[in-house]
Amino acid sequence: MLQMRFQQTRGQSASRVRLATPNVRARRCAVAVHASAEYEALRGKVAYKASSGDPVELTSLWEPVLGSKAVVVCLTHFADLTSWELAQKLVKIIPTLEGSGVKVMVLGLGNVNNAQEFARILKFPMDRLYAYPTADLYTALGFNPGFAPQLQVSPYVKLLPMLAGVGSPGTIQEVVRGYVGDNAAPPVFDSPTPFDILGSGYQRPFELATLRLFNMMGILPKWQELCPPDTSLLTQQGGCLVFSGTSVVFKHVDSGILRYTEPDSILQAALQADYTSSSSAITTPNSQSGPTLEAEVQ
Repeated sequence: MLQMRFQQTRGQSASRVRLATPNVRARRCAVAVHASAEYEALRGKVAYKASSGDPVELTSLWEPVLGSKAVVVCLTHFADLTSWELAQKLVKIIPTLEGSGVKVMVLGLGNVNNAQEFARILKFPMDRLYAYPTADLYTALGFNPGFAPQLQVSPYVKLLPMLAGVGSPGTIQEVVRGYVGDNAAPPVFDSPTPFDILGSGYQRPFELATLRLFNMMGILPKWQELCPPDTSLLTQQGGCLVFSGTSVVFKHVDSGILRYTEPDSILQAALQADYTSSSSAITTPNSQSGPTLEAEVQ
């Protein structure tokens, strides 16, 4: 029996992977695999290409065979700080993923016009970006709907408690981390900045908070162009999936605002996806130390 355990620690620049192979020779395992629940949730769902507006069935974007790897990132809506911050990090790893044969698709909540404006402002590759107009897929994938989804009040009102951490676990801690810095995280800015006087090689105090301020200044003037027509989507949170064929090998469920998975974890999970589980992957997202994934191959 082969066991693979993937652990992510929030704020770390890289994730730790432990691969234990008792009494098993190092080789690729051929197993009969049933489609995961996440793959079935995607099957038949149609998103819209930001590049053209054309509809596309999501599972048609990669081959349903062992070793065919795909990363599906489900952003929140296109006017959300979380989506902006994650997209700015994703553009740095997409070339590495695709250079290793991994298909990349990034979904966001809203319409094609929202997606196109998002891509234009952030210089995000439009041919990797898709608009999804409703929350049904996110619900099927078990993503957090946000504060009091059944409460019949304005979603703008619901956002207020979420910003205070209600229905959005970890958001307050993440906001604080943006101000105090994080010795275990890489710098936010690649080019020289005034933050360099505080040292290098780590996330300096106020560095991440400054990026978030810049992003907010970019979002507010373009709110109408970026905000989804269905404003109930404003509180819906996202997540990330890594597939090998029809089997999910990594899943992260965002617990709340700004609580996305780090792209380094996506990168490592995708490049470690040569082993495919014979049953659905087990994930424990949003624990204190981050998500843990365990997969077994008989």
